[in-house]
Amino acid sequence: MYRNAEIAFSDLDFTGLGYVTETAFLESNLVKNRIPYSEEEIKAFFREFNMFGKNSKGMAVDEFKKSFFPHLYLVQEEPDDFEENEAMENKEELIKNKGKQPQVIEDRLKKLEIRLKIKF
Repeated sequence: MYRNAEIAFSDLDFTGLGYVTETAFLESNLVKNRIPYSEEEIKAFFREFNMFGKNSKGMAVDEFKKSFFPHLYLVQEEPDDFEENEAMENKEELIKNKGKQPQVIEDRLKKLEIRLKIKF
């Protein structure tokens, strides 16, 4: 198997076009040798989840990641640590108080300048 989605996708995208066709997917060594399903079962899965639409050239890398590596591809998750929550609150506060933005930005730049002077 593969360590990450990019390596798996590049193994399937022989042409380097940035998408994988259904034919290329079905003819890959991984599908032929490692997946215990028939070609018809795999095609039924593709139809059920609309992976290869009639008007699309193929599956793009982002869609590939979402479908086959969901644990590595986070989509619209809520921030879960303190710094992310604080950053979101600061962003929302700046949006609400547009008049205070220059002062807040100036304060942040001063803090950053102090940190840089200490570090270097």
